[in-house]
Amino acid sequence: MKKLWVIFLAVSFIGCTNVTNKPKSSNEFHELLKQTIFPIPDSLLTNEQIELKIKFWDLFFKHVYVENNCQKLDIGKELFVKEGIPEIYYDVIQYQLRENNECIDKWIEEGDTLLKQVNWDEVMKEAIERYWKMERPELIKRLENK
Repeated sequence: MKKLWVIFLAVSFIGCTNVTNKPKSSNEFHELLKQTIFPIPDSLLTNEQIELKIKFWDLFFKHVYVENNCQKLDIGKELFVKEGIPEIYYDVIQYQLRENNECIDKWIEEGDTLLKQVNWDEVMKEAIERYWKMERPELIKRLENK
């Protein structure tokens, strides 16, 4: 099951959701992505960027859920901005969630028996637990050591 949550997050971070103001193409998405901290290795992030990463993932893992094998985010762009996260991050994550959901749907339609058996709600719960217990404390530690 450990590998499944990694795949789940990896695919979701590279539909079935209500996507508004989404990038229209893969190229537009990649241009948006370049404007974020996501492509930067953690070891090269500044304190300000680490704080932004923590804010982003905190908000994401509090508001993402799975319904009918689809990841959904139950908040809008306004909350991102209110929490101090640039709105571009909302656009990026919505695009990624849509891509992830479309990919999973396609694989299931093509007969991927492993994906048909996956309890995506449990996979999401594992990913959330891992973030709060392992990944977030590591980011906090990086802040304290800089």
